[in-house]
Amino acid sequence: MSVRARLLAYLIALTGTALLISGFAAYAIERARIDSQIDDGLALRTQAFIELANSDDPTTGMSYASSDDLMREAMIRVVASPTESAVAHEGVIARYVPSAPARLKLEQDPELLAAASRNATDSVIVRAITTEMGDYRYAAVPILEPDGSSAGVFTIATDRGAQQSKLSETFQLYAVIAVLALGAIGAVAWTTVGRTLRPIGVLEERARRISEHDLSERIPVEGHDDLARLTSTFNGMLNRLERAFADQRQLLDDASHELRTPLAIMRTNLELMEPRDPDEVLRSQRNLLDEVSMMSRLVDDLVTLAKSDRPEFVQREPEDLLWMTETTFGRARALGNRDWRLEAAGQGDIVVDSQRVTQAWLQLASNAVKFSEERSAIWMGSSITRSHIRLWVRDQGIGIAREDHAQVMERFHRINPDVEGVGLGLTIVAAITQAHGGTLELESSLGTGAMFTIVLPIDGGES
Repeated sequence: MSVRARLLAYLIALTGTALLISGFAAYAIERARIDSQIDDGLALRTQAFIELANSDDPTTGMSYASSDDLMREAMIRVVASPTESAVAHEGVIARYVPSAPARLKLEQDPELLAAASRNATDSVIVRAITTEMGDYRYAAVPILEPDGSSAGVFTIATDRGAQQSKLSETFQLYAVIAVLALGAIGAVAWTTVGRTLRPIGVLEERARRISEHDLSERIPVEGHDDLARLTSTFNGMLNRLERAFADQRQLLDDASHELRTPLAIMRTNLELMEPRDPDEVLRSQRNLLDEVSMMSRLVDDLVTLAKSDRPEFVQREPEDLLWMTETTFGRARALGNRDWRLEAAGQGDIVVDSQRVTQAWLQLASNAVKFSEERSAIWMGSSITRSHIRLWVRDQGIGIAREDHAQVMERFHRINPDVEGVGLGLTIVAAITQAHGGTLELESSLGTGAMFTIVLPIDGGES
């Protein structure tokens, strides 16, 4: 079954169960209420007869002369109906009945009269009996002659089955209406659920069309409900997959492009090497080791860039900015014979990956050494505000033309091909900076040196 069909089945089952339970509960409550009304009415009329029997004859103003006078007076006062009536009887023989034509004819049910004769009491007791002719609730009181001898029984009864049948008819109508309502609910639910689940169908269709060769397609987000959030999450997953595939392809392209040259050099050295010449062997060994060293560094840089998009690329911890500045400056002085100057040192607690930030900062210092003359000045420094920290390196080197500012951040872009390196240093610095939620700023022009500044949030981009 489809999700739409299952949801509709669950909804219909739940609604049908609710209607069924509420119908049965209402039926039971109403049935008990009818019984209670019948019992109260019978008790009231029976008590009225007892009071009548103990009072004087309204015709003579004296005690009743005979039981017949009492029976006649009682029948006169009974308001009979098709579902309720009374009878004065002796055994199963009726002696007096109400004069109403459209009434419940109790005298025609000997089984009822026999039970009433057996169960007649001086107190008000309502009983139930089911005979072949009906389902009754009744009360029976003995009738006595003036001398105290038994003359018969006064029985008043209600046809409970007739009143309950009206209730049954009402709930049969309720059942029909409930079935129609259930059908209407099913029709509306089928349409509504179909519209609600339409984004899932679109999601399935688009997902089927997306492959590793084309991850650019996205699913339109409609509304602000759970399905809209699911669509946004799916689009975010596609963005991450597209970046991952792009990084993978870029890594393969970069590796194949950059490794081709050193491999060719190594092969040429091996082909031209004269194994019987020790000097030639030593020269080839040095060349091969240099190429291997460059290849190892290239592989390490490419792996670092490949990891830069992962959450675990940076491990943020509290650090003291002053300590990190002095430590990094001390390590940078070993990079080359320059006039190293610590321009400023911020003081305060920050949250960063100190190893990654130090790596990026030293990379900027290494670049400053590469593109500057010996004994020229290189300034390093740091500062802190309420929200950001700034780490900079400034040199007196050859500088960078303004039109090249954007390109120097790209992979394998080299300002001076004669300078050692593969052109990944600034790319790694930018990746570390972005992983911390920061930016890399550049101020430079040809012949005036360059100043690179790493700007990071004070919390390392963790919030």
